[in-house]
Formats: sequence, C-alpha cells, structure tokens
Amino acid sequence: MATMHANGRLIRLNCIALFLLFLASFASAASAQTSPDGAQNLAATLTPEMSVWITDSEGREEKTRVLGISGDVLTAAAGDDVRRFRTADVMRVRTRHSDSLWNGALIGAGAAVASGLFVCSSMEPWENCRDDVGPMARIGAVGAGIGIAIDALIRGRKTIYEAPGSTRLSAGPIVSRRGGGLQLSLSF
Repeated sequence: MATMHANGRLIRLNCIALFLLFLASFASAASAQTSPDGAQNLAATLTPEMSVWITDSEGREEKTRVLGISGDVLTAAAGDDVRRFRTADVMRVRTRHSDSLWNGALIGAGAAVASGLFVCSSMEPWENCRDDVGPMARIGAVGAGIGIAIDALIRGRKTIYEAPGSTRLSAGPIVSRRGGGLQLSLSF
C-alpha cells in the first residue's frame, strides 16, 4: 500500500513538473514580447540599414529597412517603395528576436527526463529508475537536442520602441503550490 501511495505521489509530481516546464516555455515566449520604456528616443534606437516592423498611428504594421532619421522624419524602404514617417506617427517598432538556445535545451532535457521518469516509474519499481542513470541521461540529451532544434526554428519579434501613450496587453502565468492562473496586464 505504501509503494502504491509513493508511486501515485511520484506520478503527480512528474505531472506537475511537466506542467511547470510548459508554463516556463509559455512565460519565456510572453516575456520576449516586452518592450523598453516608452520614453526611449526613436532616433537613438534605430540605425540605418536595420530591418524592422513599424506600426503607424493607424495601426498598420509594415516590414521596412531604416534608411535614416532626420529631424522628426523617419525614412524607411519597404521593397522598392520609400516611405517617410513622422516620428510622432510611429507607435511601435519591432525587430527580429532569436531566443537563446540554452533555455530550449534545458526545457527539452527536463521534459524528456520527466517523461522518462514518469514512464519508468509506472512500469518498474522506483529503485530501478533511480539507480539506472544512463538511459535517463541519453533521453535527456535527445530532449535537449529536440529543444535546441525547436528554439532555432522559432523566431519572434521584440519591441524596441513604443510611443508614449500606446496601449499594450501582456500575459504571464501564475504558479503556486495550490493552484495556478494567468496574469493579464493592460497598459495605456
């Protein structure tokens, strides 16, 4: 009876660990969308030949290449079109953001090892799973490789400028011992 209770607790802990790894990957994706202080100067943020996505005051977003900033005019090229934006009309500027491969490796390895322990403990006595480290290390390495591959494929956009007074919605997980939730933040 005590062994069944211990295995049930271990299974529950493994499920919680997998859930926390999922939430951690969600939190890293959500935190990648945060932006610096809205009072940051647009001219100091952008450099010529930089590829960015510019959102104007009408809410249109366009991928452009910065040509230069002169006074209160931002000149950018989208393909063969040259556009001029008044800096007051630039609401947001985002650039390509590649995530660190380390967190993908850690999340992949953790998920693989937790899954391996879950499967092993449900089929074998816990002592067999605990004492045989070799297979867990190999499955962890495979999981790390998969995590790195997934992280290398995912490219998000990072906000590098946001005009003062812009409206923004952000979300993040809340995890506690007795429950969880989602924290929403609306700033304007």
